[in-house]
Amino acid sequence: MVKKTEAEAKPLLDTEVANRQRDPFETDYLGVLRSNDPLLLEKGQHIELYRDLKRDGKVFSTLQKRIGALVGREWTVKAVKDGGEADAKALTDILQAINFDQLCRDLLDALIMGYSVSEIVWTVLENQIVPKRIIKRRQRRFVYVQVDENAGPQLRLLTKENMLTGVELPEKKFIVHRCNPEDDNPYGTGLGLQLYWPVFFKRKGIISWNKLNDRFGSPTPWGKYPRNAQPKEKSTLFDALKAISNDGVVMTPEGMQIDLLESKLTGSVTTQQALCEYMDDWIAEVVLGQEARASGGKTGAASKERAAVRLDLVQADSDLLSETLNSTLIAWICEYNGLAPCLVYRQVKEEEDKKAESEADANVASMGFELEEEAVREKYGDGWRKKKAPEPPPAALGVPVVDNKKVAAEGGDAPKTEDPATASFAEAGGDAGQIAIDNAVAAVPDAELQAAMAGLVEPLLAAIEGANSFEEALAAAEAAFPKMDINKLQALLARAMFGAEAFGRESNA
Repeated sequence: MVKKTEAEAKPLLDTEVANRQRDPFETDYLGVLRSNDPLLLEKGQHIELYRDLKRDGKVFSTLQKRIGALVGREWTVKAVKDGGEADAKALTDILQAINFDQLCRDLLDALIMGYSVSEIVWTVLENQIVPKRIIKRRQRRFVYVQVDENAGPQLRLLTKENMLTGVELPEKKFIVHRCNPEDDNPYGTGLGLQLYWPVFFKRKGIISWNKLNDRFGSPTPWGKYPRNAQPKEKSTLFDALKAISNDGVVMTPEGMQIDLLESKLTGSVTTQQALCEYMDDWIAEVVLGQEARASGGKTGAASKERAAVRLDLVQADSDLLSETLNSTLIAWICEYNGLAPCLVYRQVKEEEDKKAESEADANVASMGFELEEEAVREKYGDGWRKKKAPEPPPAALGVPVVDNKKVAAEGGDAPKTEDPATASFAEAGGDAGQIAIDNAVAAVPDAELQAAMAGLVEPLLAAIEGANSFEEALAAAEAAFPKMDINKLQALLARAMFGAEAFGRESNA
């Protein structure tokens, strides 16, 4: 084994070996680079050819769906290192002031054109160097020139004085976004390469379709003039025929026979319509990754798959655009203003099904777990808070225990209660069940009603014993007290059940 020398072991630094200037198939002149797009090479490098494709309704609508799905997502600025949150907030304010979403929409013109160029107009505002405006520029005004074979090609601006190599541009002034720059092609390769032919055939099909409708949709007028008619008379007849026809007319002398060869086609002719629909499907598949309507299916699974493919395309567009912005505009703003390095990005994901999430949360809560308030706001938005606990009835506030049986037997008034702040269930003695009953009775403020209820609460508790719900307890109470007003019975039952619950809590304490 031959041992390499120290010089041979080192890599070639900052050197391009297979650069475009050494490409024998590249025909550049004065360093001006041409696009690798085969269609533009065939049509004479007229990039405006792709801009014309936007005049087609299907191309425009599908592009708007793809671009709108990206721009419609929220963008976020994040500091590269910890401790840069304040700088990230300052950068967010700067981007909001320049209509950042519109900038992204302008740069995404590269999807169909291959590349897009925007110019930054810098200004000083509140002791910061910030973009005042960012203006979209036409691609036809720029050209790439390879000056140094070991450096990337330079973007030049074509002017009236220099229409070949253009003039040099200042640094940190222009943002260039590219799509699919194959083989070191600085101009990129857009979707226009795939969309040109379906749009071309569709336009031809529509022209043929309109001619067919015009020809067979209205009859052709046929005028006959006498054999001895003069040119003036023939001209008068011709003008009359043209006045009632948008297409051709027929004029013959009287006695001359004309035979028409009829088409063998029967029924409605849909060939041109099928062609146009096929081209629309082709366009949708190129832009959105959407299968043709005949093979895509209408099931829920097929629809979900198409939506997933579209989201993947949008996420890829977002990632590539973020890389362009982070290496140009974002880096320049941070550098000019001494901010910590930051990144901007968009999170593209499918919209969550809130109903399914709420059902899942309810199932988890039934297992004994509780969702934190922060998690609730994160999932379902701001404006949520925990319910306030209902205010307890007076019995829960520490109403003292009184001997209501004794009061009822003696026919006297109920004794005065202690301060509620110092009284509690635990301070009373006697039977625990009687304590709960007495507390329910004592919750009634009227002394005479307390005496009357003393003999009612005991059978009421016996009637509702074993009930699993308020409704079952109410039915049992109605059976025990059939002549009592239902509203009063409900109030009485609620107080009795509270007394029972209070007793249960005290027993388990």
